[in-house]
Amino acid sequence: ADQEMSLKGVISAEAFKRTADVASITDSGVEASLRFFVDEENIRVIAGDVTADITLDCQRCLTPVTITVTSHFEVAIVASDESAKNVPRHYEPVIVEEDTLELAPLIEEELLLAVPMYAYHESCDVQMTYGEDEIAAEVEETTPNPFQVLESLKVGKPKN
Repeated sequence: ADQEMSLKGVISAEAFKRTADVASITDSGVEASLRFFVDEENIRVIAGDVTADITLDCQRCLTPVTITVTSHFEVAIVASDESAKNVPRHYEPVIVEEDTLELAPLIEEELLLAVPMYAYHESCDVQMTYGEDEIAAEVEETTPNPFQVLESLKVGKPKN
């Protein structure tokens, strides 16, 4: 990250094992765009955008729904916990103890953070009643009104 560099590409869904526990990634894979640079405070930074189409269960009708999740992130590469404490708040510190950093786990973590807690279809054909209205109508027809006797006590109304 000492030199400014950019990477862009599509990563296969098979590379994201942890994401499979939460949602299934469509065959289109995960689009990732990463930029490596050193900022004005001399901090090594990875700025990235991740986009994927994932399938979750609709919380209304319980059928699969495919949604697009996106995430923008900026992480600071640091060597230790002590260095991580000094990172500005707008960066998330990533501790790299060796000279290499695996990018797929970093991208997967950002993708997992972008997955919503629940998903819905735009419109679901969900059955909202299960015969309660029909039962209520039958009960009304068969049950006599207990206040029918009070009807004759109204002022000015002739008794039957």
